[in-house]
Amino acid sequence: MKKYYFDKQKYVQFLRTVSSISIPATTKFELFFQAYRKGEPDLLVKYNELTQHYKEAYGIDIYIINPGVSELKYHQEQLAEDLKNGLIQTEKYISPRIEHEVKLMQGLFFTLIGTISDVVYKDLEIEESVAGLVFGLIWSQMYSRLYDLYNQYYLDEELHMSIDDVDKRIDEILLESIRNAFILMNIQMNKEHPESVIEKARVLYNASSTSEYLRVLLQIGTKYTQDDYLISLDRALNELRLEKDFAETEIEYFRYLLHNVLNGAKKIIHKNDIADYTIITMLNEKVTLRVLEENGKKEELKLVTFDKKMYEFSKKNNVMYDEEIYNKFLTEIQ
Repeated sequence: MKKYYFDKQKYVQFLRTVSSISIPATTKFELFFQAYRKGEPDLLVKYNELTQHYKEAYGIDIYIINPGVSELKYHQEQLAEDLKNGLIQTEKYISPRIEHEVKLMQGLFFTLIGTISDVVYKDLEIEESVAGLVFGLIWSQMYSRLYDLYNQYYLDEELHMSIDDVDKRIDEILLESIRNAFILMNIQMNKEHPESVIEKARVLYNASSTSEYLRVLLQIGTKYTQDDYLISLDRALNELRLEKDFAETEIEYFRYLLHNVLNGAKKIIHKNDIADYTIITMLNEKVTLRVLEENGKKEELKLVTFDKKMYEFSKKNNVMYDEEIYNKFLTEIQ
């Protein structure tokens, strides 16, 4: 949000006018993790005390929006107490988050792989048993590498990885997964549909990033276009919508993340994209309606975020977006 001027005082004044504040559990988890990583449990206790003071001073209720997954629910008072007493259990607080984020990242990777294969092979299909073997192998390798990476980030205190380090590794894993998938698919296509085989040099191309590899694989601008990719992306997301119980906001966020993968960006998927996605899943109508009903509220929830991607997605897709609210404390720098 660098192109905006943020007026902190006006923001504080705005917060005093709302009827309640609902904070996604993912946001609270990030605060917990930073306190845990810094070895400063008092930091989260301090946050919670400030929250309580705010409620008492201004009479504004503050709630936590929890996901449907019970292992990921955030119980503020219990966690603060555990931190204070040094009773943090990684199995209880961090490991479920790792497992959840890895599976979501895998899903995003596979949606992209499915989209690219649809562009290249169009309506062709390979033998179902072979396809299951290929994707089972890629899924297993992908899970192992992502799981190791997330464990290093969240639990290896000596390594102390930065977000930039994690993003770099994520792109390396994605690149390896896509390349391996197309190597295996190309071998099978050579047996079943030799006329559709991709040139070996393109499949084995030694790219420095996933974005570069995809542009070479698809021969963007000569053989395929951005429009070819977007048509296939629509098909992949429609299949995802039919196969699983995804809310429309979740499907649209996948589209938002994968829409510009061919634009030459150095890294096309970031770790925080998944953290944002877990927030998006908590902002669909079913969840927010449940939260409001549980807390006896009838007001409509509006999203306030200072994350660039979340802000752009909310505005573009009208997900709890209210321009008048942002105008109270944000001014675009000309």
